[in-house]
Amino acid sequence: MPRPPVSTIADQLFYSTVHIESALPAGTSTGTGFLVHYTQADGFTIPILVTNKHVLAGASTVSFTLAGAKGDQPMTTGTRITVVDFDEYLWFGHTDPRVDVATMPFAQVLHQMADDGAPAFYRAFPSELLLTNEQADSLDSIESVTFVGYPNGLFDKASMLPIARRGQTATPIFNDYEGLPAFLIDASVFPGSSGSPVLIFDRGSFTTRDGDTHIGSRLHLAGVIAAVHTRKVHGQIEFTSTGTASFDDLIDLGIVYKASAIQECVDGMLSRLGIVIHSAPTASELA
Repeated sequence: MPRPPVSTIADQLFYSTVHIESALPAGTSTGTGFLVHYTQADGFTIPILVTNKHVLAGASTVSFTLAGAKGDQPMTTGTRITVVDFDEYLWFGHTDPRVDVATMPFAQVLHQMADDGAPAFYRAFPSELLLTNEQADSLDSIESVTFVGYPNGLFDKASMLPIARRGQTATPIFNDYEGLPAFLIDASVFPGSSGSPVLIFDRGSFTTRDGDTHIGSRLHLAGVIAAVHTRKVHGQIEFTSTGTASFDDLIDLGIVYKASAIQECVDGMLSRLGIVIHSAPTASELA
């Protein structure tokens, strides 16, 4: 069955992420990243990858995979670039060691894919979609959220599509969880979802904090998933003798670093690279 063209907001969300595979000393791990477009003073846009520090830190080799492009439509095959001798000079981590956000200039990766004859089909979030304080003030304490990524490294290999999931805020977005620029979501978050974009996405209508219902769609980039809370579970195992085993059990509470933390990381990276962007939101204006 032929697929419809990528046109709706929901369609485009499935092409907003990057599959990341990192070669670490302890083995290979997978994670998620997503692209945000910033505009330079000369009008050119620069794509910036947003993910987590722990997805990239210590990696000797990192592979980035996106859907391939044929003209202005996606293909069902992917395009992949592997960066060897990967080092921290290629990416920038948030200066606060407690804030697990990382950014990386991504234009060179996209250009290399195109030069290799396998351009990528992707949709980047305009920086204007980052959730502002004013927009956060209109949100209620409990809101539905959507996030897109690769839980446990899973995705539809036949179409190169990631997996979209939904949940709700478990702490208010306007509150700083544990004093950090973060909030919790009540959702099925698994390893591999690290680096997924977290969105306020309502289609058709939405209700604001004051109880007013608005006709139309709403899309805000609220933050990036970094981790999931776990609890220690004890149980009995039986071999030739009986012993006690313990393991971590996911409790479906994901930790999300806010749009302001993303922007702080972007600002630090652009300052280091000497890049000036035009009309970008300031971190203080963002939730």
